[in-house]
Amino acid sequence: MPKASLTDKAHEQIKWWIIRYHLKPGSLLNVNDLSRDLNMSQTPVREALSMLEQEHLIERRPNRGYIVRSLNLQEVEDIYDVRIALEVLAARQTAKRINESNRERLSAILDEVGRTLQTGSKQRILELEQNFHVVVLESSGNRTLMEMGRLILNRIWIIQNINLLTHDHLSGAHPQHIQVFQAIKNGDSQKAAILMKKHIASAKEFVLSRLKSSDNILSKLMMGFPIAEFEMETEKY
Repeated sequence: MPKASLTDKAHEQIKWWIIRYHLKPGSLLNVNDLSRDLNMSQTPVREALSMLEQEHLIERRPNRGYIVRSLNLQEVEDIYDVRIALEVLAARQTAKRINESNRERLSAILDEVGRTLQTGSKQRILELEQNFHVVVLESSGNRTLMEMGRLILNRIWIIQNINLLTHDHLSGAHPQHIQVFQAIKNGDSQKAAILMKKHIASAKEFVLSRLKSSDNILSKLMMGFPIAEFEMETEKY
């Protein structure tokens, strides 16, 4: 397998571990351990870590190597503000440019969310609702916007995947997504933008309120405090 392919594989897998919170904020990334776990040499792993540093998912510490970045409340708020700006533009452009294939993809995602809400599978609902936002970005026809949006969403997903979002919150997000989709389908770019802004602003307020809770174990996890035990719905890698 070419070295570039190994680098991409290492990049995607380590990013998945970070986003799914198997590699927690503050964790030291040991190249030897990662090479063993990924069954590859150190060179593609080092290249992957350099890519993840550029994506602001990890950072280099003098004499320590790379660690998984932790986030403070101000950074979380800033990330959501940038997300709002990008996805409002994406919704506006998608309403003007979406093709039939992506329209069907969004419809299929919403249909599956509706069915899954009945089963209580929160992790699957979260994955589907994250996919909804990815498809909106892709449907904008704006490559730069899509690339920037994906980088922001990667950091948002780290926050979401530590069980910050309750089943009730995810259930409430579903009709908001339906409204955004209807505006996009109708080609109403102004309404799609307004609804997307309202939707993400609501998510921002909810997440910040949970992180600001001083007795919330999730806030301690997000900020990189060492916690001996905590509940996760995803499997250990």
